Amino acid sequence: MQSIYQSSDKKLNVEIPFDIIEAIKQYSDTAGRNETGGILIGNYNNSHDTAQIKNVTGPPADSKSGRNWFYRGLKNLQTKLNEYWNKKQYYLGEWHYHPYSSPSPSTVDTSQMFKIAISSDYRCPEPVMLIIGGSRGKYQIAVFVFVRSDRMIELKMLPQVSHNKSE
Repeated sequence: MQSIYQSSDKKLNVEIPFDIIEAIKQYSDTAGRNETGGILIGNYNNSHDTAQIKNVTGPPADSKSGRNWFYRGLKNLQTKLNEYWNKKQYYLGEWHYHPYSSPSPSTVDTSQMFKIAISSDYRCPEPVMLIIGGSRGKYQIAVFVFVRSDRMIELKMLPQVSHNKSE
């Protein structure tokens, strides 16, 4: 099972398997009252309108954080990205935890994501940002896509569809 987030014009989608969401919740639980984060890894579908999140990293060992800030480190990150690259899975964006707060991007968050969108180093012109806010058992998730034209697009979660043939 997975959650699907979609733009209001239905042109952009992000698919996030439940096990990825659970992994992000566990990293957030571990961080407690401090912010934390990592990267989203996966690929796009053939029509390039859907980002399919396949893996997520936690914060690298050299990451720094506090109650209202997070700096994602780089230690061993390129090695992990190279391993995923060999499996045809690529950097798709960032995830970030806002403890005891809403899953809304700060001005620092949006600035960082726009820089990623225009950076040739990342090779990711439309990075995804997943923000998890709240606290254990009361998490909320918001998903955004940043495009090079300095536009941030919020995606909304689609209702879960049952595929049970008996219904």
